[in-house]
Amino acid sequence: MKHFVKLFLAIVLVLLLAACGSDDAGGSSDGELADKLYLFNWGEYMPQEVLDSFEEEFGVEVVYSTYSSNQEMLTKLNSGTVNYDIVVPTDYIVKRMINDDLLLELNMDNIPNFENIQSVFHERDFDPDNKFSVPYLYGSTGIAYNTTKIEGTPSYADLWNEAYAGHVTVQDDPRESLSMVLQTLGLPMNDPSEEDLQKAKEELAKLHPNLLAYDSSPSAQLISGEAWISHTYSGEAGIAMLENPDITYVLPEEGGELWMDNLVIPKTSENQYTAEVFINYLLEPEVSKQLSDAFPYSNPNQGALDLMSEEERTNAASYPPEDQLANAQWFEDLPPETIQTMNRLYKEVKVE
Repeated sequence: MKHFVKLFLAIVLVLLLAACGSDDAGGSSDGELADKLYLFNWGEYMPQEVLDSFEEEFGVEVVYSTYSSNQEMLTKLNSGTVNYDIVVPTDYIVKRMINDDLLLELNMDNIPNFENIQSVFHERDFDPDNKFSVPYLYGSTGIAYNTTKIEGTPSYADLWNEAYAGHVTVQDDPRESLSMVLQTLGLPMNDPSEEDLQKAKEELAKLHPNLLAYDSSPSAQLISGEAWISHTYSGEAGIAMLENPDITYVLPEEGGELWMDNLVIPKTSENQYTAEVFINYLLEPEVSKQLSDAFPYSNPNQGALDLMSEEERTNAASYPPEDQLANAQWFEDLPPETIQTMNRLYKEVKVE
């Protein structure tokens, strides 16, 4: 009789949980796909054919919008204007979002393709228990340059070379550009003082006579030959290298920066199950390789790597040599007041 009572109570509990789940908005219960999925991602970071094939296979419309910085993403997310289902923050921002209780814990039963992620990217420092994030793509920020215009292997200091005036681009992002200058000056990029940042601002202003543009997506200028040397993402360099054989990429002697972008589900999402199905879809080896084919950043998906050619796996932009990687630095989160100072100084230097 006791066993029967326990079994009966267990069945009642399951039915109650199922009933609660069926009331979730937007098709968020297990096994029920929503009509729409709201995806907020970096610009030039998701092939349209991947979105189209997901929509065709699962019957879910992907409402896709983009941002140009982590801060822009956080600002729009916190505004509540749109209840985004997936956003793609950089590693140190994931840690901040976890600490600020902004993310849903993932149901990994719905993401079995996580097994395709290389083990080295499991249990990362910013999400040690793999509860809130899944690696998307990773890469670096360094120098893309035209070997017919630039002599030798350039460093960050060469961005100030007068011989390259009018042919230099720098990341259009406060943290990225000022961190580059801090490294150039031999100052700490992850623990800068206000005095350090002021020095970086002054040095960045000195670069203006050389600048073609502040631009975080300079691949077109590199391909055309308008840009000779660019402080840019490895993926932008990789795109340019595919079209212009004179372009190559290096992590400079000052270090360069490393980062990993990740798929997360904000707590404001109304479609968690659908978001997890989409994340799992992106981790299919063939789909993941499509990401790298379109935007040649470094791919943490072993299944996708197995589908790549030797040339793709040894691309200097996507997979830099170990000695360069050892000298580069990972971004760490900074105090809000430091971020505010960087944003202010960057705005000031751009209008000078």
